[in-house]
Amino acid sequence: MAEKKIKKIVRMPQTGKRLMKQETLGKTHTELRELTPETISETIAGIQKGIRENYVFPEQAANLCRSLDAHQANNDYDQITDPRVFCDQLTQHLQNVVNDKHLQVLLPESMPNAILQAKKKTQNGEPPESDFITANILPNNIGYINITMFHSLLASLDRIKAAMQLVAGSSALIIDLRKCRGGNADSINFLLSYFFNSREPLTLLETYFRPQNQTFKCQTTRTPFDYTKRVYVLTSSFTFSGGEHFVFALKIHKRATIVGTRTGGGAHPVAFVGLKTGVLFKVPIGRTYDPETNEDWEGTGVSPDISCSEDRALAEAQKDIQNRLKTEATEKEEKESGQVAD
Repeated sequence: MAEKKIKKIVRMPQTGKRLMKQETLGKTHTELRELTPETISETIAGIQKGIRENYVFPEQAANLCRSLDAHQANNDYDQITDPRVFCDQLTQHLQNVVNDKHLQVLLPESMPNAILQAKKKTQNGEPPESDFITANILPNNIGYINITMFHSLLASLDRIKAAMQLVAGSSALIIDLRKCRGGNADSINFLLSYFFNSREPLTLLETYFRPQNQTFKCQTTRTPFDYTKRVYVLTSSFTFSGGEHFVFALKIHKRATIVGTRTGGGAHPVAFVGLKTGVLFKVPIGRTYDPETNEDWEGTGVSPDISCSEDRALAEAQKDIQNRLKTEATEKEEKESGQVAD
């Protein structure tokens, strides 16, 4: 029987605040050192439990669990001695069933750097790297903001405000997400809010979370000011997850020109489940999508409006901005000249 989805008009929950029916990753975690028939069976059973209870598409749970059972029955894991190879095989077998890049099995030491950094807070609450958001003004008064990670809103708020204040008077704005792997939904939505009428809440996207069986509206919030000039976003195949959330929201609302290559294709919020064998199971627990069309970017990525190599993206964006500004200036002069002639 299909689960009945419940909708709530609330802000997105912060990363780590999502309800799980299974133990999530703690501060410390024992790593799998030796593969035995017992640890192999226990790991597979833990993964299957995580899939059945938390995977965003419950209708796929049976197929995923059945696939792992078939590989185990075929003794496909018996000759593996390296735990990392074991995790890679499990990941591949799961992704052979569903094209979901967020569905992964890994060792604690293999966790993405961004996740490790998010867990290592300094005493003042700042993330370890100090340059995850940088901003400056390029020639011809073009604003430029580079973002490599959307950390928690607590850690990012002042940096986002400072970056936007710096580019407030620019003629156009370029946001560089070519090296962005994702991050916190609250930080993403706060920056997005600058590019819309922040005094009138607008639902940009929706995210369904299976553990709560609820749908959350990703809405704009109040910002110090609204940035109304042209916005360009630079992308690459490395742009992923929360970075794609940012790009997708601007694209479907026709608020930005996307320049570069198609993004990585990860639309599912995840949780890390710590198994007793010392393995981590990265399980997609939600789905972010356009509420008007029900479309998302999982497995396909977000396509650019101006397609070019990653290395050429900045130059192409600057070129398009200059052409548009020249055209607007010419049209303004012609209009003013016509008014004078009249």
